[in-house]
Amino acid sequence: MNASQQHMLDAYRAARRGESAPVLPGAGDVQAVREIRRWLRFQAVVTAPADRPLARFRRAVRRALTRRPVRPVHLRRTARPDRAEPLPHPPLGPSSASVSTPTMTGHARLCDPCG
Repeated sequence: MNASQQHMLDAYRAARRGESAPVLPGAGDVQAVREIRRWLRFQAVVTAPADRPLARFRRAVRRALTRRPVRPVHLRRTARPDRAEPLPHPPLGPSSASVSTPTMTGHARLCDPCG
């Protein structure tokens, strides 16, 4: 049974008993929404800006989006050199001087770095 059907049943019962009809469903919705808006505006004025939930959420999102990824320790530079020097790079693949490992199979295959 929906709200309209319940209201019709209650109105019929009230008419049979000689009572006043019940309030229509949804009659107080607009007033309730206005009161909620008023309360939220009041809370926005009374609450400090840093303590507002939406402000905390926005701050957390901004912090997560602007945070720089942490570089591994071996890639961090401790001081800036005065002259531009290339950073040392690890070898890109196995060279002729590399020692073969058990994960290498065959002559032309490369070592699987993931194991």
